Amino acid sequence: MNKKLNLILLSLLMVIGLCVDMNAAMADDDYNFSWLDPEKKIYVLQNRKFKKSGGAQIFVLGGMGLGETYRKAFQYQPRIGYWFNEDFGLEAFYTGRSNSENGAYGSLSRALGAGTSPYIREINNQFGVLFNWAPWYAKINVFNSILYFDWYFSMGAGSMGTQVGEKTKETAALSKPWVTENLFAVYLGTGHIFHLSERFMVRLDFLAHFYSAAIDGGNTATGASNDKAIFSNTSLNLGIGLKL
Repeated sequence: MNKKLNLILLSLLMVIGLCVDMNAAMADDDYNFSWLDPEKKIYVLQNRKFKKSGGAQIFVLGGMGLGETYRKAFQYQPRIGYWFNEDFGLEAFYTGRSNSENGAYGSLSRALGAGTSPYIREINNQFGVLFNWAPWYAKINVFNSILYFDWYFSMGAGSMGTQVGEKTKETAALSKPWVTENLFAVYLGTGHIFHLSERFMVRLDFLAHFYSAAIDGGNTATGASNDKAIFSNTSLNLGIGLKL
């Protein structure tokens, strides 16, 4: 009986020792990743090669408005910003816009007939201050070259200069004048900053703005009502930047 008990205990100890050795080996492989990349061809991005903080940044962007009801809108947008660290920064921007009739307005005008037009709101300019947060920094291979970029999100507020009226500004001058507005706007956005070198960058930016305004201009002298609604538009911009 004692011999059998000793044999059982010895076998149990050997099994426990084997399990401990296997666990240690597996843990070592998990940390070293030697089993995944024996030829050492995989590299992990550990440190930033290009940093945003440490100096002001200026950008010149250009693009178009998206989702405009009766207008084609093209815009230019200079920006200046500063990153307190690699995660958080502040930025101010100005937007100048050029507006023209789009296909939807032409089709509606032909359907309604001469002398009838919907109310149109043109956004002429914008100004705002944005709080930027960049949670991700990554790199991609582009034509066998490594390109580093930041992915950021923006939130802020500012003002919008608009005009609202019927038909076009030229024909409106003969009937009902367009109303000039200065509206408060909230801005939300996201985008990528691609680092070409320590100082030069390329930027892709998507920005949405939300504002409250009278549905048809609010000019009671022309018979418009003061009923308000929440409106939103978006823009897509591409440009270059310089770190000072």
